Amino acid sequence: TDAVGVGERDLRYGLAFLREGVRASGLPTVCSNLFDRRTNATAFPPFRVMKVGRVTVGVFALLSEQADLGPAKDSLRVEAPEPAAARTIAAMRKQGATVIVLLSQLGKLGGEDLVAGMDGIDLVVLGRDVNLVDNGRQIKRTLACYSGDQGWYVGFNRLTLDDGLHVSSGDVTMSMLGPEFTPDPEVLTQVKGFED
Repeated sequence: TDAVGVGERDLRYGLAFLREGVRASGLPTVCSNLFDRRTNATAFPPFRVMKVGRVTVGVFALLSEQADLGPAKDSLRVEAPEPAAARTIAAMRKQGATVIVLLSQLGKLGGEDLVAGMDGIDLVVLGRDVNLVDNGRQIKRTLACYSGDQGWYVGFNRLTLDDGLHVSSGDVTMSMLGPEFTPDPEVLTQVKGFED
């Protein structure tokens, strides 16, 4: 896993609980618009920039301003997505990213409106109560992947790059996680422990 975006349900048991889970798992968790009120710094790194083959990819995540911050609501604040996205895209481009991916927890309309009104996002994975759209769709120059609900689907997003390593086209294929996919025993144990 190269990047995980924070969702409002991740904050159900508070920020300390989430941070401990992130620390224990080692998952590279990002969120560009969730701030710690005390320090005025982002609660998690705002983005990741990584080399994938010859391509430099930037990944960031955004929460909705209406997100339920759970028990941490007094110690956290959510910045409006548009300025956070603009600032983050510029920072990732400055670090050499030619492909930009947004892990959106803005809901269907919020995520679609954001990418329709802003240039620079090549792929958006839409989450937060988003219905499945099998083949995604193109919104201006952004390929949109609709993740479905409850983690039943995995999306395969293929981006075609031009000679300058910028996205020229892309497509989405969604696959349901059925019985042909063998559960990972370690993850199954963690889920069972959480449910207990």
